[in-house]
Amino acid sequence: MASDEDLPAELAREIRAAVAEAAPASPATPELDPASKDLEHVRVPLSRAEAYVTPTIPDDARLSRAKSAVIRLLRFLWRDQTSFNALILEAAGGIVQAVERNRRSIEKRFEEFTEDLNRWREISEKEARRRDSAQDTRIAYLEALSARGAPVPSGGRPEPVLPESVYSLFEERFRGPSTEVADKQRFYLSFVRNLPGPVFDAGCGRGEFLSLLRKDGIPARGVETSAIAAEACRAAGLDVREGDAIEALAGVPTASLGGVVAFQVVEHWPAAATFRFLAEARRAIAPGGVLIVETVNTDSLAAMNAFYLDPTHVRPVPPEALRFLCDAAGFRELRVEFLSPLPPSERLEEISGNDARLNAILFGPQDYAVIGRVPPP
Repeated sequence: MASDEDLPAELAREIRAAVAEAAPASPATPELDPASKDLEHVRVPLSRAEAYVTPTIPDDARLSRAKSAVIRLLRFLWRDQTSFNALILEAAGGIVQAVERNRRSIEKRFEEFTEDLNRWREISEKEARRRDSAQDTRIAYLEALSARGAPVPSGGRPEPVLPESVYSLFEERFRGPSTEVADKQRFYLSFVRNLPGPVFDAGCGRGEFLSLLRKDGIPARGVETSAIAAEACRAAGLDVREGDAIEALAGVPTASLGGVVAFQVVEHWPAAATFRFLAEARRAIAPGGVLIVETVNTDSLAAMNAFYLDPTHVRPVPPEALRFLCDAAGFRELRVEFLSPLPPSERLEEISGNDARLNAILFGPQDYAVIGRVPPP
């Protein structure tokens, strides 16, 4: 049995044990990014406040044991306050943790935005350099015209509807950026791989498809009537010469090509010229080779509105008519692909089957392509 002198000490120990068992646990300090000092002025007071969740007596205070015993005996007076203090500290710690997570999320999003902005700037600068180069070529062409006078049409070729420099500006404005054209033409790459010869691009324009073929390691060359566009292609390192595509194709040896492509070209020709082009392509393409002819989709009213925007267009070519001409020229495995759909914001909302039919007539795909192959012997 304990002596009388030990009774106060024993009583104090029992009181402390009971209070410790009943008191709520101190809130855990939230784990935050140690590298961040932005919220240090909040975290430090919170850490210090944890020591005062319940009333305490310093060990070196006078009569500390007796005072602690009294505090624990009277703990029922501030039990609710103690719980309140602990919950407040826990909530404050959670707020600090949430603020820290938001800060890291904002920093990450800002980094992603900066990367996207840098990529956009690189693309814009590249496009600006290309436009500057094209503009320089036009200026040089106009200067040459003024030095030698207006060119006289020769060889029976009709005089162009617009001066070449003006039409080059027209294409630049209404056909869209080269990157956008290249994105659309990427669809055709799967048809021109592993062909029995090089690809011939008739009316290659600014050379978007030739550039795609070069990146894909597919041998190709092109012909373009515009001196400005042909010069720009050569400046980009592409194999392009100026001239008439049909005449150039007629000079190609028989069965020496793997494929012939013509994007947005046949609408510039009368039907007789289109069939001659297809016949020459059939002769020049080796067995197993491919033909791709893309033009404006006449089945879409919106596309036809764009068709008449170009003053050099001769006549629209309906899909079935072009398919027939390709078949008559000797191509097989013919298929028609409809491309360049309008975004939903420019189409009718399809609530019924009639809406879908109206969309197909009024706001259908802007282009289509006939794709065929030369059969094996």
